[in-house]
Amino acid sequence: MDARKFEVGDAIRFGWETTKANLTLVVILTLIAALATGIPSAIAQGFDAGSPVLATVFRLIGAIVSLVVSIGAIRISLRLHDGGSASVRDLFAADGSLVWQYFLASLLYGVVVAVGLVLLIIPGIIFGVRYVFYGYAVVEGNARPLEALARSAAATRGAWRSVSLFGLAIFLLNILGALLLGVGLLVTVPVSALAAAWVYRRLTATGSLATADTAGKSLP
Repeated sequence: MDARKFEVGDAIRFGWETTKANLTLVVILTLIAALATGIPSAIAQGFDAGSPVLATVFRLIGAIVSLVVSIGAIRISLRLHDGGSASVRDLFAADGSLVWQYFLASLLYGVVVAVGLVLLIIPGIIFGVRYVFYGYAVVEGNARPLEALARSAAATRGAWRSVSLFGLAIFLLNILGALLLGVGLLVTVPVSALAAAWVYRRLTATGSLATADTAGKSLP
């Protein structure tokens, strides 16, 4: 059995137990993240009819904040996974160069997945799973966009089925959270993030990311 395969239940269980152990912190962080990303979008909608320029400005602000929060969420999830501590400040601690690098990697990921979806859908799903951990490679390893995708491909090699099932489980978990009047997302979102950190650590603990360093910058 490939060492990189894992049980989805173990990942979800870790996310749940770690969320319970840090319940106040993760709920506050999730709420702040939702407000920080949602408020600019709400303001933009208010300006749509009267001032399209201001609406565009606030949408741009919202997009930047979303990138910063995404980086912070990955960093915090990994810290809590590793037994460290985190604070609200960590949610917004990304510097400009890291945000730009993360944005480019996200753009590249989106393009690769979109092209795959055009090619009869299945390749897009495969690419989406293969490169899903690109953000972790950027945040933790300061990887450039192509390198980030290559590292994710190396990490998920041999574990495609497990990662796919994990993604489906997380999707269904957050649907359940949304059905609970949206309040459930304050728990299911951090559970998902911490479970994803567990999967990432599990995959990279095998040394699979190290192989990406010798794979060059091209996509596998």
